[in-house]
Amino acid sequence: MALTGAIIATTINRCLLSQCDSFALLKTLKKQTKRGINLDKSNYISILAFAKMLSILKCAVQKRTISTAAAFPYPRIHIPVMLQQVISHLKPKNGGIYCDMTFGEGGYTKALLDSCDDCKVVAVDQDPTAYAKALQLAELKPYKNRLFPLLAKFGSIHEQVESEFDWKIPCFDGIVMDIGVSSGQIETADRGFSYKLDGPLDMRMFSRGRNTTTEFENEAHLMKKSISAYEIVNFFSREQIADIIYQYGGDRLSRKIAAAIVTARQLGPIETTSALATVIQKACPQPRWQRGNDDMVRNSAARTFQALRIYINNELGELEKALSASEYLLKPEGRLAVVTFHSLEDRIAKNFMYHCAGKRLMEEAENNQFSLKRAANREYRKAMRQGMDVSHKQAVEKPDKVTPSFELCTKHVIQPTEEEIEENPRSRSAKLRVAKRTFSEPLEPFDRLA
Repeated sequence: MALTGAIIATTINRCLLSQCDSFALLKTLKKQTKRGINLDKSNYISILAFAKMLSILKCAVQKRTISTAAAFPYPRIHIPVMLQQVISHLKPKNGGIYCDMTFGEGGYTKALLDSCDDCKVVAVDQDPTAYAKALQLAELKPYKNRLFPLLAKFGSIHEQVESEFDWKIPCFDGIVMDIGVSSGQIETADRGFSYKLDGPLDMRMFSRGRNTTTEFENEAHLMKKSISAYEIVNFFSREQIADIIYQYGGDRLSRKIAAAIVTARQLGPIETTSALATVIQKACPQPRWQRGNDDMVRNSAARTFQALRIYINNELGELEKALSASEYLLKPEGRLAVVTFHSLEDRIAKNFMYHCAGKRLMEEAENNQFSLKRAANREYRKAMRQGMDVSHKQAVEKPDKVTPSFELCTKHVIQPTEEEIEENPRSRSAKLRVAKRTFSEPLEPFDRLA
């Protein structure tokens, strides 16, 4: 009984610290059960019901305001998602050359370098902070002359390989991409990526926020033709803002949020993330607040910030270019591993791999063949009605033989295990797709490397 009371007290404390939701509570209770603490069904229901009551009371006291000063419930250290699965599928070998197209905190890069004594890694990132970390890592004795940092967008990796290295293309034995924003970027208020932290409306991955400088040569080039979230929020039309939120965030309240933003900026410019989060909150339906359900508020803010970030950094366009370049950069038998965190990115990676693996080509060929047969039958019936002497149906050309440039390494998409999700909650939406380069010519046209 005392043990159950202690668990309830812990639950109350988590509720008051703004770190409590049903998912987190179930994980906490699961941990307690694993430690030998037996909780029957009535205790589970009591704890969850009490937490719900506290959540409703807390929402009423705080008048449904989004806290921008709340601490993150996750560790500040960036943990690479599905690291073991990625390394096992890339199969690093001595003498191999690999490319980490999204260096970030260097998790995949260090794992690749540590897995072999004589492999090399090209680390690409458009974030100057990440690039500086890669330069420091490259100076360490175990990685000296094995790690080659590049400050660039991963969609332009082909240009960097041509200009920086005298390597014959194809040159890589493996490529890994971890699409999205890193924990360090989210948790740095000056970068403006999080609605939970008060900072400037920036969201450019190649910017340092308030501390923007041009320390590196390519940094000024990346900043030259860029726009920030501040310019979108304060100068784009209502229709443009709504389209961005709906297309890249999938929020059905996109029009209401866009209208609220336009109305709010008439009183003065929206300059900070907390100001934008407050505007988004006001656009959410009032009945949802009164019932104590803050999912609508939280999700709308998260989706709006996600949509702005994707649009500003052209993340989907860069992903498409990087995937297309991988056909030319990977050697035969080289592997491509792509980690995504939401459906837009995963759909692009899936369609690319399925197309290059021949699955989409077979479907297109079958559809074309079916259309040709229907057209031939139509012409045949028309000729018969007109009394023409038709001895046989029009011949239909057979589709060309499909020669895939990639082979899928897994039958289904790979997702993190329950243990990994428990240790790193941010991995819960991650998906990993892996494909192996064949000996065939690339299917996707790419003039820069052709």
